[in-house]
Amino acid sequence: MNEVMEKNKFIKMSFDKWCEKYKPIVNHLDKNASFDNGEGGIMFETYGDELEFIKSQPEANIWTYGDGDNGKTYIWNGWSFVNRIGYFVTEIPCLDNLEIQIKVSN
Repeated sequence: MNEVMEKNKFIKMSFDKWCEKYKPIVNHLDKNASFDNGEGGIMFETYGDELEFIKSQPEANIWTYGDGDNGKTYIWNGWSFVNRIGYFVTEIPCLDNLEIQIKVSN
């Protein structure tokens, strides 16, 4: 019996659309966190209590902010270690069969 694996769907999305759709939460551990959305910063650091908080979240709600190979910065779904700058946690989980990329800088 041959099993056919469904390929992941790759989606590019704007930062604003990502915020609207997935709803990143405010970093409750750092009042001066980056990416202030008007209610507080939404980025979590890669060390200390903030990293421990990230590790305690479901993987589908974790997003990595990091450097791309082209010198630009991106957010992508999932937990990554390589090229990471920070993390986000969203209220809405990302589906398993999606790869989402949000370009942050040009």
